[in-house]
Amino acid sequence: MMAELLRVGLTTEEAKVYLACLEINGGPVSVIAKKAGVQRVSCYHTLGNLLDKRLLSQFNRNGVKCFAPEPPEQLLKLAEEQVNITKSLLPELHSLASTLAFKPKIRFYEGRDGVEKVFNESLLAKGEILGYTDLRSVTSFFPKFFENYTHAKLRKRIKTRYLSPTTVESVDALDPFLPKEYDPNLMEILLVNKDQFLFENEVLIFNNSVGIVSLNTDELLGLIVESPTFARTMKAVFDLAWLGATAFVAK
Repeated sequence: MMAELLRVGLTTEEAKVYLACLEINGGPVSVIAKKAGVQRVSCYHTLGNLLDKRLLSQFNRNGVKCFAPEPPEQLLKLAEEQVNITKSLLPELHSLASTLAFKPKIRFYEGRDGVEKVFNESLLAKGEILGYTDLRSVTSFFPKFFENYTHAKLRKRIKTRYLSPTTVESVDALDPFLPKEYDPNLMEILLVNKDQFLFENEVLIFNNSVGIVSLNTDELLGLIVESPTFARTMKAVFDLAWLGATAFVAK
């Protein structure tokens, strides 16, 4: 019974004192404290708390202050009041949560598992994934994982647009990691001058997030920034770079 009284909001001493009052049908502080097994000084404070919760009432007997228990149904009323108070707070709490939701969240990961977490989270993309990468580096960095990642992305029909430095190896680097049959419209790659645009990190822009992973085996780390404004800005920068790369290829 003690455990249940604690769950409805009473402290340990409040529960002891309340049960003692029920068992002896109330009485002076000295008798209640002895029955409850608590100190008389702290019992005064506890009885005051139970009075505030309307679980006890106070009366005088021959000039001595006494306390009597209210019907146990008062516990139910107390719980109903707490529910009603909580309901009244919900609109304000939701408003506060909405305000805080605009604060960006940054998550850091270390090691190969951490790098893979960033890639795996991009599979939750609801639209296309935009990425700066080095196809030669990323395909040799973790070939089996990248193959599974690419297959999963195409199965989910998530479109990807990559910008990657051009090298002899990067021209055909992605081919072995693609399924035998897939929609080619889901994968667009523009190769840029490796001497001018060397990407040593992979940047993935998706949903309201920007994921960044190191393609250097000496610094295995990744991070994800969740921020609608940052993601929109990075998408705009990528689109600008894509247009520039498209114009360069067209020449």
